[in-house]
Amino acid sequence: MGKDSSHGRSQSLIEQEHSIQNLRSYITVKLQQSGIADSDIETDIIIMEALNLNRVELASSTKLIIPQSQLDTIESILNRRVQREPLSYILGNQPFYGLDFSINSHTLIPRPETELLVEEILNFTENIRSLSVADIGTGSGVIAVSLAIMRPDYGFYAVDISETAIAVAHQNANKHKVSHQITFEVGDLFASTTEQFDIIASNLPYIPTDRISKLEKELSWEPIQALDGGLDGTQVISKLLEKSTLHVKRNSTIFLEIDNSHANTLINLAKRIYPLSKITLKQDLQGFDRILIIEPFDATPT
Repeated sequence: MGKDSSHGRSQSLIEQEHSIQNLRSYITVKLQQSGIADSDIETDIIIMEALNLNRVELASSTKLIIPQSQLDTIESILNRRVQREPLSYILGNQPFYGLDFSINSHTLIPRPETELLVEEILNFTENIRSLSVADIGTGSGVIAVSLAIMRPDYGFYAVDISETAIAVAHQNANKHKVSHQITFEVGDLFASTTEQFDIIASNLPYIPTDRISKLEKELSWEPIQALDGGLDGTQVISKLLEKSTLHVKRNSTIFLEIDNSHANTLINLAKRIYPLSKITLKQDLQGFDRILIIEPFDATPT
């Protein structure tokens, strides 16, 4: 799941006195030389993390001379980042839907596309009280926890095949004080539950197996089972749809994050499983089909 990174160093990258201003230039160049996009943004994040500054404090402290102990912290972060280890894993956190979530290399890094999934569920459930929600493949718990904060009278079932991911999800639920709303379970898809849910939400792996090795270097650090969607990328989601028949009510709704190239395949499958269903596609900020919304109506499979 990525390369083994070393926290030690044979030669210091930062050997002289630095103000924030010239350190920013130094770090940015190092990141650019390693082929890292958004190097300016990452530079500021690294410095703010190491110096415990917010963005306003960073902007007003450009001439501040940085103590050696904090330079060592920055150097350790930089050494790992130039090996293309994701910054979110190095820092151990990732913002999502305006919240801060703990993550590690056992969990997928939350992305803006999944924020769209959360937004669609919130829009759909506006003014509807006391629903039950299943988050299938919860990972770090960002979907269930974000929704639980916004829908405090809802109950959630969050499941993941990875025991270590569920531990992180537990941590995030505790951090955001919503653990009383969420039942966590380790298992595949619906695991051992026999419950039927008003909402089924999922961001399951959807990258075809043969594309995994061709992805950007940062993705090699993420858990393969959270990325690999099987031969054509639809296998895991297809299995979820097939098993969902036991877990929907007549007025349930299924929200799935998908790869835009899979839309037709998954719509056809959904129509076969739920022939009376209403199906909606929502696009991401780039205009790609990203969220598949299925209202089964009659949940009897053909």
